[in-house]
Amino acid sequence: MRLFLLTLFCLTLFALNSILCRAALITWGMEPLQYTAVRSLSAAAMLAFLCMSRVIKPQENAGTIWKQVWQQSSWAGGMCLFMYMLSFSLAYVSIPSAAGTLILNISVQFGMVGWGIWQGLHPNRRQVSGLAIAFVGLAALMSPGLTAPPLVSSLLMVVSGLAWAGYTLCGRAASSAPLATAGNFFRCAVAGSITACLALCFEGSAHPLAYLCALAAGALASALGYTLWYAVVPRYSLVGSSIIQLSVPLITAVLAVILLAEPITLRLVVCAIPILGGICLALLAKKNT
Repeated sequence: MRLFLLTLFCLTLFALNSILCRAALITWGMEPLQYTAVRSLSAAAMLAFLCMSRVIKPQENAGTIWKQVWQQSSWAGGMCLFMYMLSFSLAYVSIPSAAGTLILNISVQFGMVGWGIWQGLHPNRRQVSGLAIAFVGLAALMSPGLTAPPLVSSLLMVVSGLAWAGYTLCGRAASSAPLATAGNFFRCAVAGSITACLALCFEGSAHPLAYLCALAAGALASALGYTLWYAVVPRYSLVGSSIIQLSVPLITAVLAVILLAEPITLRLVVCAIPILGGICLALLAKKNT
């Protein structure tokens, strides 16, 4: 029960990233550069606190914790993380929370699979079939129509998902996921500081609650959520942890209805079935070496 509750808490924090972003941008009038800057900088500050308080622990006989977070991370990972955040904020200016999370989720999967194929891995028929079904569902969701999410925002969310896939791939060589996460957020904060300067020059001020949403998204939903997830995920298999994360779009949809009064369209429900079902089929398929 404790593991279930902690897992549910982590997944809810992931879903809150979308809810807090939409609340800050749409409800409280924040602009995307400001949101990206506050989210990235507050996440870096929270992770610095977790490192100083030894919640994130250094590895033994490997130098100071600050040296280790730098060695475990990379500029490529930090910039992929920043691109994920920036595209995420720009997309949520006009795309609903649930649709955005759904597109983000499938884009991450396609990015990871695409990289694997590029590196010489060969998906089997069930994996190809599952991803093909998911792609058809995504194409149906994004095709023109009265209830389709805006195309530009949808494409920005695709970029965000591919950037997250790149961030994940950059961390493959890290021996400590929490240390790598902290280091990548510290590097991301460099771009976040530049974004903050641009926001001061080109964007107006927002409601105080918008800044509170951005702070919560960075310090809690991002920094704390990712750190807790890395503590939970070893309890599950690789396939199991991937399938569990398919619930994030559904949690987001429920929270969007409750907290933001966003409608759940028939189109979103119908398209979500092949998207989530196709990804689940691909993840459950026996993998080729």
